[in-house]
Amino acid sequence: MKYLFIAEKPSLMREVRSCYRNHLIEVKKAIGDIDFIALAGHACRNAEPNDYEIWNNKWEDISYPMIPSQWIIKPIKDKLPILKKIKEAVDSYDGIIVGTDSDVEGYGIYYLVEYYLGIQNMKALRFMEHSLTDNEILHSLLTMTDYHTDPVHIHSTQSFLLRSQMDWLYGMNATRLATSRTGQLLTIGRVKAPTLKLVYDNSTAIENFKPETYYYLQTDYGTFKAVMIGKDEKPVKFAKPDSNLKIPLEGIVADKKETITKTHAPKLYDLPSLQMDAGQMFGYTPAKTLELVQSLYEKHKVISYPRTQCRYVSSEKAKEFPSMLKKMSVFQEFVPYLSKIDDISHVYKDKQVVNDAEVAKESHDALLPTSKTPVLSEMSKDEIEICRLIYKKLLAQFLPPLTESKTRMDIKHGDSIFRVNGKIVVDLGWRALYGTLKDNVLPNLNLQESIVAKKMEYSKQVTKPPRRLTQSSLIEAMERIANHVEDEQLRASLANSKGIGTPATRDSIISDLISRGYMTDKKGLYITSDGKKYIESLQEIDIISPVFAAKMDYEIKKIQRGEVQYQEVYKMMLQNLKNTCLQLEKLKPKTTSYVCPHCNNTMTNERWESVCKNCGFHLPYKILNVSLDDEMIQALLNGEKTNSFTFKKKDGSSFQAKLQMTKDGISFDFSSGVSCPFCGKDVKLNKYGCFCDCGLKLFRSIAGKTLTDKDFELLLKKRKTSIKKNFKKKNGDTFNAGLQLTDEKTLQFYFS
Repeated sequence: MKYLFIAEKPSLMREVRSCYRNHLIEVKKAIGDIDFIALAGHACRNAEPNDYEIWNNKWEDISYPMIPSQWIIKPIKDKLPILKKIKEAVDSYDGIIVGTDSDVEGYGIYYLVEYYLGIQNMKALRFMEHSLTDNEILHSLLTMTDYHTDPVHIHSTQSFLLRSQMDWLYGMNATRLATSRTGQLLTIGRVKAPTLKLVYDNSTAIENFKPETYYYLQTDYGTFKAVMIGKDEKPVKFAKPDSNLKIPLEGIVADKKETITKTHAPKLYDLPSLQMDAGQMFGYTPAKTLELVQSLYEKHKVISYPRTQCRYVSSEKAKEFPSMLKKMSVFQEFVPYLSKIDDISHVYKDKQVVNDAEVAKESHDALLPTSKTPVLSEMSKDEIEICRLIYKKLLAQFLPPLTESKTRMDIKHGDSIFRVNGKIVVDLGWRALYGTLKDNVLPNLNLQESIVAKKMEYSKQVTKPPRRLTQSSLIEAMERIANHVEDEQLRASLANSKGIGTPATRDSIISDLISRGYMTDKKGLYITSDGKKYIESLQEIDIISPVFAAKMDYEIKKIQRGEVQYQEVYKMMLQNLKNTCLQLEKLKPKTTSYVCPHCNNTMTNERWESVCKNCGFHLPYKILNVSLDDEMIQALLNGEKTNSFTFKKKDGSSFQAKLQMTKDGISFDFSSGVSCPFCGKDVKLNKYGCFCDCGLKLFRSIAGKTLTDKDFELLLKKRKTSIKKNFKKKNGDTFNAGLQLTDEKTLQFYFS
């Protein structure tokens, strides 16, 4: 038998080929001869609507929804040589080994290639990658199953098929239909739109937040304080201090409950939970964390398959726990904990850790160490941090639970009850890996024992605005979309939906929304004016609802698990698509309040611009890379200049300028707004320096330092800057000095 191994990544191809050569006799005996080729990512895609003759029209003239009766698959241009090579060689093989990534996206990459090349009837075996160690690769080669008959592979392929088709159907239909009806370009994605809606809702909630002040009534006993509670056993909120409230200082212990609690270590990492923690602890973006885990997996081979959405281990994989624990000793801080582990049998019985049913749902285990010992000297600081997190989370499973003694005490003063909670750590257990916890020790008081408060006082509280989403917490919001659902029944049904998007795509979705200018990341995610316009244009449309997207993704996930049939869900989603298109059909062009500066007629809103139908004046909504919001356009029409922007040309170069309205339309203004001290004219500021027609030339770079616009402003207005540090001499020495502008229009240093 002779097979062609089609890998998704060249790196995987090299590793599998190396293993094949290392175990040539064993593999040949079990499988046969193997040749290798790598696709290097996606090689084919769903065709654009323009590739279908029926829809090769203006968007306004298309009958929606567009639903292909026969899907057209097209090759990606730069992958044609690889596809041609496979096509020419495939007849010389007895079968294909599918070596794309072992996630839904990987199944899809091969499905599209298979469909395009017309090799659906060829025998195919599925290689499942779990780690890139030699032993694991060999095991995967020797345990391959039939790609076309194994239910796991069938369901995963169908899951991709439905996801990609729905992305196409909703994205293509919604984008074209909404754009043609509103006159403004609205690039709508089935997952991108609801993801942006999460950021929009968060930004709006923060903008509209108004702090509210309320008060708690506390009793102060000297060594501890207690808070007044109501019949609902919650702290009583007072709108303002009540001076008429008469409560005696003398009280008795009315109730006392003592409990011992044991808290299990948190579940193992999957990719989303790792991205969340890495973002919170180290400030890594989801894309950065994915890059690091890929490196740990492919380059260093010290962790298992990274794009997993499972937080459990199979009973088969759990047999490697002793070996995994040994590898952890490379982190010196783990050694004291490892030395205390003598019996791990309880972990095998713990369904929070070892759970075959949960692993079967995702086809992969949680993120785990491999059989290879990490060589920390060969890893970057960031790689070490991520590796440590993954190893620590597994180590925690073998340590005792966090054991705490908790005391709840109710003290009665008159008719009022005041409550205090105390806590003492009995055994830190696994929690010791993450630092210590503070005890809150209460005095040993008995039931009905008298106690006198030193004073009663109101404690002022102020409500806080919602936390601004970061890229990491947005990943969390995308995964835990059920938390945004008010309906209890629906929330319960979506609790295990895994949210919207996939671990492989969420970071790219976020990056795309930022690059398109719909949101910005400034130590937190902010909706832009374009993002607001986008969401508000579609406010009543189902497609922007995160819950709507989550329900769709839940159904797609159920196909992967074999719980529902592909055709059943496809039919249901087509009906949803038709309803969405009916909603979009009702959208109307946005009426503008812009008045033509030439003839005073009201202008008409179109896709890229506002146009005066009377005199033909055009007002663009975007100039190069800079989008103009309503406030900016109104300012221009009123004869005002905008702030300075950095514009990027098609060749990649950039320049700074303001915008102004002229009789010919919007033009660039390169003036600085600062007058030349020698001739009184407006100087020009750009990336090279400060220049004036009178001959003044001040360059930005001087003695190893770059001057700012503020520096030039000081030089022009006050003829000198403040003292600056670390100018560099030619020999490398540094010095501190200020700059002053001479009457000869030159710069010179001063030192005091």
